[in-house]
Amino acid sequence: MTRKYILFDMDGVLLDSEAGSFGFMRETLSKRGIHIEMAALLGKIGKTSRQVAEELIREYNLTETAEEFLEKNRKMGNYYADSRQLCVMPGMYEFLELLKSRGIRMAVVSSTRAMSVLTALNRLSLISYMDAVVCGDMVKTPKPDPEGYLKAAGWLKAKPEECVVFEDSPVGIQAARNAGMRVVGFRGSELKQDTSEADFELDTYAECIRELDNILNNEI
Repeated sequence: MTRKYILFDMDGVLLDSEAGSFGFMRETLSKRGIHIEMAALLGKIGKTSRQVAEELIREYNLTETAEEFLEKNRKMGNYYADSRQLCVMPGMYEFLELLKSRGIRMAVVSSTRAMSVLTALNRLSLISYMDAVVCGDMVKTPKPDPEGYLKAAGWLKAKPEECVVFEDSPVGIQAARNAGMRVVGFRGSELKQDTSEADFELDTYAECIRELDNILNNEI
C-alpha cells in the first residue's frame, strides 16, 4: 500500500525546539522564584502547556489556576515568537519540497497551542506546505489520545491507514498508533527520546529523503 499523507508533530520533528522552549520556560519560572532542573521539564515533553502547568502547580503547591499560570508566562515572552534560536531541522525544507513534488499532502498535529504553532510555522515559512494544522487547544483530549491525528486525517479526507506520522516522543507515538497510523520515530532532535515503539526509526531528513519510497510503501 502506498501512503499519500504525512502528518508531523512540530517540536522535535519539524523544529529542533524542545530544548529551547523548555529552557525558555525554565528562565521564566526562575523569575517567579521557581527553580526547576531541566531534566524535570524534559519529562513533560509531548504534553500540552495546560498539562505542564497543572503538573507544576501540583508539584510546587502554587495557589493559581492553570489559566493564570499560563497567562503570566505568556506575558514574560514566547519562545516561538521571540527566540532567535528557533530553527527547522536540518534537511527539512528539502524533504518538504520532495513531498510536495510527489503530491504528498501534509499536516501538523501538535500538542502546542495554536498561537505558538502558527507563529512558528509562519516565522520559518513552513505553513505553505501544510494542508491542515491541528493544535493542542483544538482538541478535547490530548496525546496519547488519537483525536488530533484523526481530526487531521478527517480534514485531509484520508483514511488512517493511508497516513504516516513523524513523531519523536513516546506520547506522540502512542497517539499515532492509537489512530491506526504508521509511525516514523524521528530521532533528529537535540533531545533524544525513546522511539522504540514506532514502526521504524530514522535519524535525519537526509535519511528520510533516501528512504521515502520505503516509508510510503511500508517496506521499512
